[in-house]
Amino acid sequence: MADRVLVEILVAAPIETVWKALREPAEVIRWFGWAYPNLLADTEGMWADTKVDEANRTLYSDGQPDRFTVEPAGDKTIVRVIRSAPADAAGWSGIYDDVLEGWTTFFQQLKFALERHQGQERATLFLNGRARDAATPNPIEAMGLAPLWVVPAGERYSVRSKTGDTLEGTIYFRSPYQLGLTVDGAGDGLLIVTLRPRTSKSPHGGGSVLLTTYGMTADALAALRKRWSQWWKQTYDVIEIQPAPSE
Repeated sequence: MADRVLVEILVAAPIETVWKALREPAEVIRWFGWAYPNLLADTEGMWADTKVDEANRTLYSDGQPDRFTVEPAGDKTIVRVIRSAPADAAGWSGIYDDVLEGWTTFFQQLKFALERHQGQERATLFLNGRARDAATPNPIEAMGLAPLWVVPAGERYSVRSKTGDTLEGTIYFRSPYQLGLTVDGAGDGLLIVTLRPRTSKSPHGGGSVLLTTYGMTADALAALRKRWSQWWKQTYDVIEIQPAPSE
């Protein structure tokens, strides 16, 4: 067994703030994943089984290969997801790994929430689906975001999305399977689009769209959720939409 850093991000917040955001369920739900009916209960249950090494600022669970550490860097904090696994395990040599992609998304959300919306409530939309056939474009292409792959992080963008929205903001991050964008019209929100290659359950691939919003009116948010959900159902075989379209 050996250790490898799967995810490492620098958060512009003090270590105590980040440590609290990782440990307290009421804070975790401000950044972790997306809104669904049992989010708080699931978070409380998951974190209840997590063990804490205060001396080394590490969170871990028995029998699980991934652990989470925080380290001060001046007035900032380095957050890492570390995996103990054989060198040829999934996620070790660029192999697609759902868990790795999940932690990449979640810790980008943590960084965004603490640096730009600390203490604020959020509203989310999560779309997950499978490509219907080999001709179905991946989610980045399907949304009309493909030109943004070559735009450097931190630069402004403006694009007319296939959802019918004009999206504007900055390139927040990119990884081999993910593109993150800030979205001005979502209250300085965060859009993360993830590609999923072919798997046994998704023979033609697929992916997900996760939009985190702040301060949108109820009517504007409801209209956006309806518009994006309808577009998703027209484009992909739906695995999950949260909140459900009827909400």
